[in-house]
Amino acid sequence: MAKTMRELKFDFNPDIFNNIFWHLKAAFLNVAIRFIWVYGGSSASKTYSVVQLIIIRMLEAKDENTMVLRKYAVDIKDSIYSDFTGIIKSWGLEDYFLCQQNYIVCKITGSYVRFRGLDDSEKIKGLANFKRVVLEEISQFDETDLKQIRKRLRGRIGQQIIGIFNPVSEEHWIKTKIFDLEILTEQQSDIAGMWVNEKGNLVIMKTNYLDNKYIVGPNFVDQHTIDDFEKDKINDYEYYRIYGLGDWGKLRTGGEFWKQFKPALHVNKIAWDKSLPIWLSCDENVNPYIPWTVWQLKDKHAQQIDEIFLEDPRNRVVHAAAEFKKRYPAGEVSGLFVGGDRTSIKEDTKKEKGENYFTDIMTALKEYRPVLKIQAVNPSVVQSGNFINEIYGGTSASGITIGISDVCKKSIYDYQYTQEASDGTVFKKMVKHPVTKVPYQEFGHATDCKRYLITHNFAAEYLAFINKKKSLGVRALSGV
Repeated sequence: MAKTMRELKFDFNPDIFNNIFWHLKAAFLNVAIRFIWVYGGSSASKTYSVVQLIIIRMLEAKDENTMVLRKYAVDIKDSIYSDFTGIIKSWGLEDYFLCQQNYIVCKITGSYVRFRGLDDSEKIKGLANFKRVVLEEISQFDETDLKQIRKRLRGRIGQQIIGIFNPVSEEHWIKTKIFDLEILTEQQSDIAGMWVNEKGNLVIMKTNYLDNKYIVGPNFVDQHTIDDFEKDKINDYEYYRIYGLGDWGKLRTGGEFWKQFKPALHVNKIAWDKSLPIWLSCDENVNPYIPWTVWQLKDKHAQQIDEIFLEDPRNRVVHAAAEFKKRYPAGEVSGLFVGGDRTSIKEDTKKEKGENYFTDIMTALKEYRPVLKIQAVNPSVVQSGNFINEIYGGTSASGITIGISDVCKKSIYDYQYTQEASDGTVFKKMVKHPVTKVPYQEFGHATDCKRYLITHNFAAEYLAFINKKKSLGVRALSGV
């Protein structure tokens, strides 16, 4: 309900709003809250509820101005802009709003909404006149985009930033650089989840189709939509987790290098077994991080228990070694083996004669009395990838199994996102760091560490796999 300068009164039936609307309304009215994050599955009324509330606030008061941003301007017209115009029409409010291209204004209060594509975060200027900035599909934005918006939205009490998105990847900057850095307290709610940070200036709301009373009732039961989600639940559970339940995850899009790796099957909670030695598999790299993976072996099971992936400015051997010592005190480790990329034992012209990446590691960890375990040659990327994919797929005759602890977030991300090149090797996609602009290979570092570890420790099984493939190739050529 709202009163305006012309003493108009609007009554809205509460049944037209989903539960998340009321939580959003409370957050909008709380001047202490700066950031409102709304995420979850599809058909969850995330954007729709935000739009409903903005329209009502425009009717209620002056200066309820909102900037709506999408990463690309071309996406605006058929997405959030159409939500605004559709709701205004369905509520019979056409006489009270002027809707133009990328601009909607309330004729009663003068409050307005502007829509813009974010081609370059430097172009976002002059946000001082806005009460709120809505970032729809913020998962498509760069972290630097949000940083620019935070700096430019200033000068008024109660200004807010609202981010709306589907949780595609656990390694997305929204989770790693925002959610994971906050001390969050879960709040009692009637949606999938709600959390507030310790400072009280950030609220996170999670919702999914099960919270939408126009999907599952009582207002309306959309059986076709429910059936579609149930089909995904059976045939593609990872898709259902993300777009149905609104959980963090990763969609399989095809072209993955680790075709048979499935987090539901291969990720576990197995931790350090102090009775077993530790195997470090290291790749000589500094960007986007220095990659050390931590493994233990028991019979024919290889278990990755940890990862030490330190970013700049802690992306050097001395820093990784210090982190290893902190997590695994020397007196509690039952032996340490160090291995990885064979090419890193080459003599480094920047070092003293005989020194290289691995001599640096051995020196930094000398109190563990480490033993260097390096293959004579690095394994073929194609053959080692096929070998490990057979293990993951359960079709390998070797009896080997591989597990990844759920604490290995970056490794799991790497195993899911590393792509296959046209020749069967790892596709070395290069990206630039958003701040330093240094180019680096985005994926494949944890992947390489795993290939070195598995093929070295199961050398006999790997050789049998190669010979079997050669034998099959000869038979095919001879027509046997």
